[in-house]
Amino acid sequence: MSQPDHERLDNKARRLLGSTGRPSTDGDGFIASGTLAIPGQNLDETIESGTALRVEVACAGEGTVTFTALSGTARAVRRVDCAQPVTKGFRLTTAAPRLAVRADSATPETVGTAYVVRRAD
Repeated sequence: MSQPDHERLDNKARRLLGSTGRPSTDGDGFIASGTLAIPGQNLDETIESGTALRVEVACAGEGTVTFTALSGTARAVRRVDCAQPVTKGFRLTTAAPRLAVRADSATPETVGTAYVVRRAD
């Protein structure tokens, strides 16, 4: 897949989350957002241990993506079918002063990804 096609899929996944990838200014507890290379991860080392989070993930394209959120011994995994225009959300309480969000797929060339992390209510 060419770079513009991959960017198009990442943008489609971001739209599913209703996110432009920029922090919200309405006090919704925004922490981080982005897209992920596959296989790949984004790491945030500014989160305090014991923080309750809500992680939302989406993918677009053909295939599935397994998203993993890790913080110390805390771990949450969600598999998402990219052909279905839905998002998956899950909660995670950090067990270390960092959060890694990972993505993996058997078909990395045909999927785009996006995620948003917010403080849980």
